[in-house]
Amino acid sequence: MGHRGTHQASGTLVTTALLVLLLTGCGSAPTENPTSAPGGTSPSETPTAPDASATPTPAATPADAATEPSSRLGLDCAVLVPEDLAAETVIAGLVALPAAALAFGMNPLSFAVEQLGGTACAATAPTAVEPVDGVGPIVPGYTVQVLPDATEQYARYAELYPGVTSGAESVFGDSSSGACFGRGAESMCTNSILVGSTWIEVTLRGIDVDAAQSDDAVAARVAPLLESIVATVAAAPAPAPLWTAPADAVALPEECAVYASADEARSAFERTEELWVGPSGGGGWSLAAGAWVMSGAQRCSWLLDNSDVAVLGVEALPGGAWAYDTMTGLVAASDQTESTDETIPGVERASFGCVGSTVSCHLDTVIGGNWVRFSTDSSAADPDTLRDRLGRIAEAAAARLVG
Repeated sequence: MGHRGTHQASGTLVTTALLVLLLTGCGSAPTENPTSAPGGTSPSETPTAPDASATPTPAATPADAATEPSSRLGLDCAVLVPEDLAAETVIAGLVALPAAALAFGMNPLSFAVEQLGGTACAATAPTAVEPVDGVGPIVPGYTVQVLPDATEQYARYAELYPGVTSGAESVFGDSSSGACFGRGAESMCTNSILVGSTWIEVTLRGIDVDAAQSDDAVAARVAPLLESIVATVAAAPAPAPLWTAPADAVALPEECAVYASADEARSAFERTEELWVGPSGGGGWSLAAGAWVMSGAQRCSWLLDNSDVAVLGVEALPGGAWAYDTMTGLVAASDQTESTDETIPGVERASFGCVGSTVSCHLDTVIGGNWVRFSTDSSAADPDTLRDRLGRIAEAAAARLVG
C-alpha cells in the first residue's frame, strides 16, 4: 500500500505526549464521548468541539477537507463551563482539550455529538499522567456534552436507570439523575439532565475535596456548576437546522458483511474458525450512545463463533470526512506515537497506527465521504502484517461501497 508519510496515531486513551502538546497549545478555557470491537468503546459507559482559542492549530488538512458542523445551539465552551466556576468546583489550573481525545480516543463515534450540532467540552489537569495498561490514577478534569433534539434518546436512558427523576422532583432541569462517589482526590460526579429537548451529560473527575467529605457534601459542592450549565442551555436559542453531509457522500451499507464477509475476514486474518458478523452492541445507555444512533453511525464486529473475541471491528460515521480531517490534524500536531499515511485503491484518505502491543491497530479511512475505521487486535501479528491485512479489507470494502 503506497506512500507512508509519518504522523501520529489516535488511541482509545489519550497518551502523555498528546496531552502535553495539547496542553501547551491551550489556554485554561474549556473545549467537546457502547461492548466494543477492537479499539471500540462501550455504550454502558458515559463517553466524553474544541474551543478555537484553547486547542493548537492543527496541521494543514487536505484541500478537499469537508465543511464541518457547528453548534446548533450556538454554545461556546468558555461560556458553557466558566473557567472560574470549574476551578472552584473541581480543581484550579484545568486546561482545555478536545473532548473526543480526552476520554475515548479520536475514533469516528467520538465525533457523533458534534456532527449532530451538539457541544462537547473537556478539560484536564496539566499534570495528567499516562495510565499503565489502561489503569492509573483519576486525572482531575471534566467532560460536558450537550445534545439537542434528544428527547427520545434520553427517554431510553430514563427507562434503564431507576434513579432518574422528573418534573418537580428533578434536582436539575426538567429531568435528571446524578451521583457522586469516591473520596478525596478520587472523587467523581456524573449527571444526566434534560432541559426541554436537550440532553446534558456532565462528568467531573478528581474533585479537590477533603477525604472526610460525604458524597452528599461533594454533590452540594458541584451543584452551582451544574446549575450554571443548565441555565446556559435553557437560555440558548432554538436549535438551528441539522448539518447535512456533502451531497456526494455515499450511504453506509445496511449489512456489516458489505465491509467484509466472514470468508474474507477468515482469509485476511488467517483464521479457520466460524465467524459471526453483525452489529456491535452492549448494555446500558448514555448520551454518546444516543448520539451514535441519531447520527446513523455504525459499529460492526467479526467474532469467533460462540465467543466475544473479535478478529475485526468497524466503526463508521456517515459523512464523517470532516471528523477524520480533524482527527488527523490533531494527531499530526501532537508528535505522539508513529502512524503512517496510506494509499489504498478506492479510498480517499487513509492512515494506520497501533495503540500498545496488546490493544489494537486501526486503519482509518475516508470512503465515499465517510470516516470508516477498521480495527484488529494488535497482538495478533506485527504491525506491518496487520496494516496489510486491514488494507486488503478496506480496498475490498471501498470497491463495494463506491464502485
